Amino acid sequence: MTGQIRIAVALLGALALSACSGTGLEQAQMTAPQGSAYDRDLYDGYLALAENEYNEGDYSDSDTFAMRAMEAARGDGVAPEPIDSRELPADKVGELTAARQRLVAAQASGASARKPQDAVAAQIAFDCWMQEQEENRQPDDIAACRSQFMTALASLEEQPKVAAAPPPPAPEPAPEPLPGPYTVLFDFDKADLTVDARTALADMIAAAQKTDYQMINVSGYTDLTGTDAYNDVLSEQRANRVIDFLVESGIEKEKIFGKGYGKADPVVPVDTPEARNRRVEIVLER
Repeated sequence: MTGQIRIAVALLGALALSACSGTGLEQAQMTAPQGSAYDRDLYDGYLALAENEYNEGDYSDSDTFAMRAMEAARGDGVAPEPIDSRELPADKVGELTAARQRLVAAQASGASARKPQDAVAAQIAFDCWMQEQEENRQPDDIAACRSQFMTALASLEEQPKVAAAPPPPAPEPAPEPLPGPYTVLFDFDKADLTVDARTALADMIAAAQKTDYQMINVSGYTDLTGTDAYNDVLSEQRANRVIDFLVESGIEKEKIFGKGYGKADPVVPVDTPEARNRRVEIVLER
């Protein structure tokens, strides 16, 4: 190997060694922050971490923090250190992952704008915690970084106080309940209105005319004797007979909805000719 080549190799080796020997700190110290006030505070925080690690002889981590300081100085939007950027003890990965998720969520919610100093303190303390936890040999330093992070994060996550809303206006008085429901009964196997049924319907109509009802729902039923098909028809006949009576008495047909339901919903579930099941139910609705 010639003398010139030996010199070149030696120089390259020296440069490579110097790149891993804390030279990043000097570059960071000479960098003029250009970003926002938040970025400048982040720069100051990372520079302090770089200086601390340099003074402890940890030049690799000093360079790491110095690089992040320079990124903050440029306004590059430095995020908290990714979990996989460090070789963390397996039993600490879960806690640090959850802590980072909470910090990122607080930042995304606008907490950094509301409380920039706490946001900077939380991120710097988190990266400090990550670095110390990776080394895992200075429990007091780990606890200090963790405690600083938790304090700053608690402030970030605190929800802004919202002025109490004025009391709601007094509710409108509830409308008077509509009268009813009404029930008229039918003879066995009949759809004709009995005298009692007509009297009950007349009372219902008189009450309805004093209200602001919008619809009258008429539902016809039978007892549980006979076939389903026969009773479906019979229940429709009963409902229609009541509707005819209402219309004849002056109720607008457009406000009436009627349907036969056959054996459905018996009042008394017996298979005998039970009078209470042979009925039409009338409900007023708004």
